[in-house]
Amino acid sequence: MHDVPMTRRELLRVGGLGLTGLSLADLLRLEASSGPRRHAESVILIQHYGAPSHIDLWDPKPSAPAEIRGEFGAIGTSLPGYRVTEIMPMISRWCHRLAIIRSMTHRIANHNPATYQAITGHTPERDIVQVPASPSDWPAYGSVASKYLSHRPAVPPFVQIPHVAFDQVYKCPGQWGGLLGKRYDPLIVVGDPNRPNYRPDQLILPPGFDLARLEDRRFLRRRLDRAARRMDALATAAGIDSYYERAFSILTSAKTRRAFAIDEEPARVRDRYGRNKVGQSYLLARRLIEAGVRFVTCFNGSNPGDGWDTHADNFNRLRKHLMPPDDRAFTALLEDLDSRGLWKTTLVIWAGEFGRKPQVAQRGATFVGAAGRDHWPQCYSIALAGGGTREGFLYGSSDRYAAYPQNQPTTPADFAATLFWSLGIDPRTEFHDSQGRPLMLTTGDPVTELFV
Repeated sequence: MHDVPMTRRELLRVGGLGLTGLSLADLLRLEASSGPRRHAESVILIQHYGAPSHIDLWDPKPSAPAEIRGEFGAIGTSLPGYRVTEIMPMISRWCHRLAIIRSMTHRIANHNPATYQAITGHTPERDIVQVPASPSDWPAYGSVASKYLSHRPAVPPFVQIPHVAFDQVYKCPGQWGGLLGKRYDPLIVVGDPNRPNYRPDQLILPPGFDLARLEDRRFLRRRLDRAARRMDALATAAGIDSYYERAFSILTSAKTRRAFAIDEEPARVRDRYGRNKVGQSYLLARRLIEAGVRFVTCFNGSNPGDGWDTHADNFNRLRKHLMPPDDRAFTALLEDLDSRGLWKTTLVIWAGEFGRKPQVAQRGATFVGAAGRDHWPQCYSIALAGGGTREGFLYGSSDRYAAYPQNQPTTPADFAATLFWSLGIDPRTEFHDSQGRPLMLTTGDPVTELFV
């Protein structure tokens, strides 16, 4: 069992170093030597809300009957012997750099509880459509990273963009610090980065204000009342006091504000990602990582809205609307991280909460319409890139219809353990909730084969 990495404060105390004498490079070197080997320094989790169809993307079955394989053909990739579907032409050229798990599996079949499981690694007690968030939820992956990894100067450790995940009216549980406490909540920034003159409300300094005036906390509190009301749902979930403290630190941080200034990017870079919400959100995630944010969760899609819940018209929606911006933006992100020297230190995760049923619906109940695929948690795929992953590596496989894992079944708990392990955090680390009860980060087993 690994020791838990030392915190920044512990490093300072042990080394006898003052804040003015410790650079970020020094901090990272000391941190790396104080605990288990770390593969990744930062994470971008791209969570596709609504559950992408694995058989129509990462795990095609061209030899299966038509009612299983669907409408898409399979194409070769840069990884010899591995094929994806024809609607992933750009991703197909990056597969030799990816590690792909094709044997993810669990039994939770509704979006809210399955998303909770996907972003925390813990199985919810209830598998029902509307599961609300609560302070007793298990913490988000980014919250765990916020607690156990050192924080970089002048930026929040954990950011979520471009919205809060929800199913109809209830916010998905697991997006906050939960059992770890409000101090580990993410900064959730709501808004479309593709919007002209994009600036999140939390980061705009009102006209006529200067940073010296903002030092008056009471003054700031009065001036933020209006913004707090607009963000009422988030403030309630995160705690009003926590919201104000976060707003103060953000408003006074030029580095954080600069990270969100996406219009400073060259036009060619923004075009490469795609001038849409998906593309600009992925670009913003890169900017946040480059600024020093440890963990960025980027939700792609919502429900109702532009999510991946393709109960009807699965093939047209994937072909025309869902996959083209994702194909472009995901490869642009990988290309960008690689060219900027961030590939080795940044783990990128392409994921959803489950897969889609192999059988294509012809017609039926309203819930599953013609050419649709129903929910299917028994088997689905996740792709990893960078952060020390083994490039061009396929882990696990599904049966001939992509219905069940054929070998190496991997649960969300195993994935959580893998993620924590990759960050140098012992998956068996024990912490205590607000009532003093001892809890373990996860009971899963890390898939260390995914990393070099």
